[in-house]
Amino acid sequence: MRLGNSDLSIFSSALLCFATFVTAPSEAFPQQPWYLAAFDRVLRVAVNNDTDAASQKDAAKQIEQAYLSRLTKAEEGTITLRGQVPSESDLKILQGVAAATSPGASVIDKSRVNANVPDRDTWLAAMTFALRQLGKLQSGSAVLHNTAIIIEGVTKADDDFSAVQKKLREEAPKGLKLQVALKPHDVHPFVWIAQLQQGTLNLTGHVPDQQDQILCAYARELFQNVKVNNAMEVAKGEPQDWLAATKLSLEMLSLLFSGNVAISDNVIKLDGIYSSPAMVQLLSAYSKRLPPAFRLETRITEPVAKAPAPPEDVSLAAHEAQSPTSMNP
Repeated sequence: MRLGNSDLSIFSSALLCFATFVTAPSEAFPQQPWYLAAFDRVLRVAVNNDTDAASQKDAAKQIEQAYLSRLTKAEEGTITLRGQVPSESDLKILQGVAAATSPGASVIDKSRVNANVPDRDTWLAAMTFALRQLGKLQSGSAVLHNTAIIIEGVTKADDDFSAVQKKLREEAPKGLKLQVALKPHDVHPFVWIAQLQQGTLNLTGHVPDQQDQILCAYARELFQNVKVNNAMEVAKGEPQDWLAATKLSLEMLSLLFSGNVAISDNVIKLDGIYSSPAMVQLLSAYSKRLPPAFRLETRITEPVAKAPAPPEDVSLAAHEAQSPTSMNP
């Protein structure tokens, strides 16, 4: 049963007449429970129906206003356009931008024309921006929903992941709600290197996203008086337990006077000179804490112990007898 505003007025009038009829003899308003319950039930149905109708109308209006366009770039370079475009001329503009930003890429059109775009200028600026960004990626997609756009993808192998992310956000048109979900490119082997020499620790090679700062902070904690230089490049393809193994590698490097540690996938190579003979046993303890999948290879020498300078009256023969003794294994 559905009652609009006019139906509710008629029904209320009918109830008023009914109430007048039943109360005329006694001049009293009827108090029967069945009457009150029926009246309340009808009012609830009328109000709920009107609310549901308004909600359905608002939902339908929102659906009509929703304008969705999608761009997809495959690894082989094919760009596919789906969803809605304001006009055929706008479609040709996008095809021209795609040819300029992704030279040699083929463009597949699976869109449909819908002139009811909320803001054509914003739409065109967003889609042009999306094509420029996809041209910088190995593969990815851009979904525009009215003035909100989501860009996903994988960066190219030779590009700096952090720089690409930063540039993308800087180039976004004003008034556009941007969400970015990029991933770094895969590299194999996944190589990371730390070099300790002359009061400086240089960190280079590949590092998973958002873990470079973790390693830099950990290195500064281990090497208190050493300058830490970060030249690591964000990439993907690291083995399981990579961060734990890398932190432990820095701990082993801290036992050395100078040297370097390199991790290539699951193999850790440690080279250098011990800071003191006592560090030999410490290294053995550290190596036992490595994650199971990692293997350690070392090439480390012990420091050479220098003999004290002889007194002036010592003979040349005695001086030669006290020449430095090597402590190399």
